[in-house]
Amino acid sequence: MHRCVIIGASPETDVDFIRRAVRDDDFVVCADGGYVFAEKAGIKPGLLIGDFDSSEYPDGCGCEIKLLPVMKDDTDTMSCIRECLDRGYRDFVLLGMTGGRTDHTFANYSALLFIAQHGGRGTIMDKNSSISVIACKNGIDELMHIAEKNGCGFAVFPFGCESCTVTLKGFLYKAENTVLHADFPMGTSNTVISESACVILHSGNAIVMVYAPQ
Repeated sequence: MHRCVIIGASPETDVDFIRRAVRDDDFVVCADGGYVFAEKAGIKPGLLIGDFDSSEYPDGCGCEIKLLPVMKDDTDTMSCIRECLDRGYRDFVLLGMTGGRTDHTFANYSALLFIAQHGGRGTIMDKNSSISVIACKNGIDELMHIAEKNGCGFAVFPFGCESCTVTLKGFLYKAENTVLHADFPMGTSNTVISESACVILHSGNAIVMVYAPQ
């Protein structure tokens, strides 16, 4: 299937970046006030999901709207993810999800783990970085390619678990079946030195960050 792109409403959302990141064949979903940024970027979503407690209800938007109750366990972004997983999407890109409130940003990292544990792959992207969570399931290695990022910064940490085991190829600091522990941030401050680097996850879950050179 095509990618599912979910646009959030972080106050630090870069409209120009969203415009460049969205492809013509993406299925675009806006989480609550994310539709404001989509509208500014000239992007017409296929679906809006939210409780609209912090933004105006989008009358006359011309697309499907799923109205959520204000009091609920899921964030609006999580509701979008659940809906799109149910529709068969497995490749997710999340935009407008970083900056602003720290708890919201961390909640979106957790949502990436939910995607990974339900058979998908999700990436949060902004103009400076891309962040993914990968999960090793049933003892089977999980492979993540990092293409055309030579010179970019890189970091990998356990996420939602005490430790993870990784092999890193195409990085300044390589690793071979190396155990990373949640209480020791050894996976920070690395650099991509190849146009075709890769992360192999042998156990646990890992959050993978690629960011523009400083």
